[in-house]
Amino acid sequence: MNRCVITTCAVAIFLGLCFTLPAAGQVSLVRDGEARAVVVTADEPTETAEYAAAELVRHVEQATGVQLDTVVESEAPEAPHTRVYIGVTETGPHHGVDADNLPREAYILRSVGNDLLIAGREDDGDPLDPGNPNAGTLFGVYEFLEEALGVRWLWPGELGTYVPQTDTIEISAINRMQAPALHFRELAWGRTRALLRGRELEEEDARLGFSQDVALEYAQALESFLRRHRMGGMDAKPPTGHIFAGWWERYGEEHPEWFMLRRDGTRGHPDPEFTHVDMCITNEELQDYIIEEQWDGEGWLRLGSVDRPGRCTCDDCRAWDGPQPDEIPWFAEMVYETDRRAEVAFPGATSDRYARFWKLMLEKARERNPNARVSGSFLFENEFPAPVTDIQLNKDIYAEFVQWQDPHLRWFPMPEEAHEWIKQQWLGWKRTGIRLGYRPNYLHDGYVFPHFDIWQSGEFFQFAYEHGMEGARFDSLTGQWAVQGPRLYMHLRLMTDPEMAIADIRDEYFSAFGPAAETVERYFDYWEDYSVDNVLEFIELFQSPFVGWRYRAYPLKAHLAFPPEVFEPAKAMLDEALEEAQTDSNGEYAERVRFLQTGLEHALLTVELAAIYDESGSMPEDRLEEGKQALAKLVEFRKERQHLFFADLQWVTNYWERPRWDVGELVMKLDEE
Repeated sequence: MNRCVITTCAVAIFLGLCFTLPAAGQVSLVRDGEARAVVVTADEPTETAEYAAAELVRHVEQATGVQLDTVVESEAPEAPHTRVYIGVTETGPHHGVDADNLPREAYILRSVGNDLLIAGREDDGDPLDPGNPNAGTLFGVYEFLEEALGVRWLWPGELGTYVPQTDTIEISAINRMQAPALHFRELAWGRTRALLRGRELEEEDARLGFSQDVALEYAQALESFLRRHRMGGMDAKPPTGHIFAGWWERYGEEHPEWFMLRRDGTRGHPDPEFTHVDMCITNEELQDYIIEEQWDGEGWLRLGSVDRPGRCTCDDCRAWDGPQPDEIPWFAEMVYETDRRAEVAFPGATSDRYARFWKLMLEKARERNPNARVSGSFLFENEFPAPVTDIQLNKDIYAEFVQWQDPHLRWFPMPEEAHEWIKQQWLGWKRTGIRLGYRPNYLHDGYVFPHFDIWQSGEFFQFAYEHGMEGARFDSLTGQWAVQGPRLYMHLRLMTDPEMAIADIRDEYFSAFGPAAETVERYFDYWEDYSVDNVLEFIELFQSPFVGWRYRAYPLKAHLAFPPEVFEPAKAMLDEALEEAQTDSNGEYAERVRFLQTGLEHALLTVELAAIYDESGSMPEDRLEEGKQALAKLVEFRKERQHLFFADLQWVTNYWERPRWDVGELVMKLDEE
C-alpha cells in the first residue's frame, strides 16, 4: 500500500498473520484463539474514540471468535499484557504520540514494546460525518483492520464485510504516521443520506422498491460502509456549483446586457424564468457587480458557468476565445459543434474565455481582499477542452474536471482515442497552473445492469492523481452492488489508495468468494468485455434525441442493450461459482455468489418489463395485462430480497424508472388486486 505516508520511523511494518509465537516488540491481540490484549480508551473518550474501539473489537471478534475487553485508561492492566490504546490518551504523549499536532485526518500507528497506539486528532463531532476532519483515530483503526486482519468491505451490510478467519492476530513493530492521499473523497449519496435526516420515500417508490424501514437500514449501512473506506475530507473541498443559475430570472429584465447574446441578436432566453442562461462575462458592469455586491469579500469567489452548453456570441466574448480546431475529433463533435439544446448560442470551446475571466476576476477580488481565491467550478461543456493560448493562471484558482457533453467522452468504457484525448485535456488544464479536482458523472450510467468497466476508468483516475488531482467527488453513488460491484469497489479503493494496482484491487474483491474466486472473476470479465465490445453500439442506442440523457434512456432501451440471450453464459458461470463456493464450510462464500445471482435475475426481470413498453415509455393497451404481470413479478422479487441491499432501489425507481416509465396505470391495476 502506498497511501500518503508522512513519516516512517521504523523499517519493520505489518507482516500479516504469519506469527504464532511471541517475540520482543511484537503486538499480540489474539493467539491460538485466546485473547492477549485489551483495548484502552481515555477515561472520558470522545465519540470518535469509542466508535473506533468498537469497530476494532467487532472485527477482531468476526475474525477469531474472540471478544477483546475494552477498558478506560485508569483501569488498564500492567505490562506485559498487550494494550491497544485507541485515540487520545494520557499515555500517548509519553511515547511521542501528540495527536493534537497531527495534520487533518492523519493518524499514528506506533508500537511500544508489546503495546500498540492508534491515534489521530479528535473532537466530539460525529465520527461518521464526512466533513469532520478529526477522524484520524477511526481511519487508523481501519488501516490496521485492512492490513493486519485482511478485512475487506465489498458492499454495505454484513454479507459485504469479508473478514478472513484466523485464530491468531499478531504484528511486528510498527511506527508510522500517514493521512489520506486525496484531500477530499466522496461518492455523492445525498438522496439516500437524506433518509438519515428523516426524509420519507415517495409513495410510488415505496411501492416499487425499498420499503421505508429497509431504506433506512440501507442508509445506515451505507454510512458506516463509506466511512470504513475513509470517504471524507469534505471540509477541505473548495466550493463549486453553477453560481449563475437563476440569474436570468432575478436580473434579466433589468440587466439583459449581462447575459449571453444569442445568434438571433437577442439577449438571454425567451422564458423569463429559465434557469440556465449563461453570462456575457466580458461585461465590466457585471464583473464589478459580482465583486462588489454578490461576493461577501471573504474566502472563495465562485464563478462557475451554468449547467448548459452554449455561450455568448458577442464580439467581445468571442475575442477572448482561442482558435477552434481545424479538424474536430470524431468523438468530440458535440464539444465543438452546436448541441441541440444550444442552437442559438456559440457552441465552440470557450476555455480560454473563461480562464481569462477567472484570472481577471481574481485580480479584481484581490483589490478588495488580498487573500481572495477563485473557484472556476466545473471544466465541462464548452470549457472542457484545455485552453490553447498558453494562458497562465495560479494555485489560487480551483476547478473540477468533468468529462461531459459528447457521449463518446462522458462514460466509461469509452473509445480508446477518446480516453487518450481526455488525458490531454487534463494535462492542458494542469499546465495553466490551477488546482484541479475530479468530478465525473459516469457512475450514473448502467441502470440495474452489469454495464461497467474497471480498467479504463481506473487508469484515468490514477493518471489524474499522478498529474495533480487533489481530490475526487463522484456524482453519484447509485448503489447497484450486485451487478457493478467491482467497479464501485475499485473506485472506493483508489480514493483510499490511488497508487494501488488495479489488479490487486480486483484480487481483493474476488478473494471474498473463496473457492469460487476465479469463476466470479471470469463472470465479471464477461460483462466488462461485453461493455467494451459494444461501446459504440451503446452510445448510438442510448443517445436518442427523444430520450435526451443516456442514463435516463436505460428503462426504454434495456431489452435492446441486454437481450435475454446474453444472460445465459453469465448464468451458467454463476451456477458453476455456486457449486465451487459450496465446497467450503464457510457459508459466506456461497451467499455472496447468490447475491450476484440476485442482481443478475433482477436485471433479467427488468428486461422482461422494459420490452413491453413502447419507445415513449407508455404501455400499449393490448399489452397492459402482460405489463401488469411483469411489474408484479419484478416488485415481488424486489420486496422479497430488498434486505440484501443488492441494489439501491430508491435510485432504481426514483431516478431511472418513474421518469421514463408510465407506471401509474400498472400500479393501479396491482392495487385493484
